[in-house]
Amino acid sequence: MSAPIVIIPVLSAARSTPRLLMPIQGRSSLERTLDAAVADLPDTLVVVTTDDADIRASVERFANASGHRVETHPRTAENYAAALADVARERGADIAVVLEPTHPFRPAGLIRRTAENLAAREHLDSVVCVRRFTANLWRRTPDGEILALSEGGPARDAVYFQELVGLALAARSHLFDDGRRLGDAVGFEVVDQTWALVDIRDDTGFAVAEALADKLPQLEEIGA
Repeated sequence: MSAPIVIIPVLSAARSTPRLLMPIQGRSSLERTLDAAVADLPDTLVVVTTDDADIRASVERFANASGHRVETHPRTAENYAAALADVARERGADIAVVLEPTHPFRPAGLIRRTAENLAAREHLDSVVCVRRFTANLWRRTPDGEILALSEGGPARDAVYFQELVGLALAARSHLFDDGRRLGDAVGFEVVDQTWALVDIRDDTGFAVAEALADKLPQLEEIGA
């Protein structure tokens, strides 16, 4: 089996792309994502697939300054899974760890644990990061009926898991060829740190990231 790779997809047309290079207490969300990748998986190739010239230039500066195996790939596919498949196929990777650069804050070790979680379990085809929460959830049917998702009674608060899209996804590359990022056998990597949920896809998220950036060392220390 080939060594895993890290893939960071960026599409120039995405509304979040201009924010990726905006500094958050001195370092952009893209740079913070690259930092997290090379810190967790220092011997793994990191590939940023993009059609954006400014993103490519920023990645090349990072690679030159850090000395790590960080490369760019000319993205030609707008479709998400197809873009990932192009990189995995070209690099001959059986396992890819996908990171969204809109997440500036990742707990140390999360990327490595996600990759190892999949590599150690042959029956899984993908591993996603999730947050665990308890709730009494309801759903509304197409005909307007409201139904409880949990059984009710004294123990009505059930445990649920919500995928944290973009923090880290480890997947077997054949899924991308099938147009999928998740398979039928999915594993979880649980994330408990609330600050890891920050996403700069909109202006509000970016403002939250700016407010938290200088407090991150304290938050990491207390495990909040």
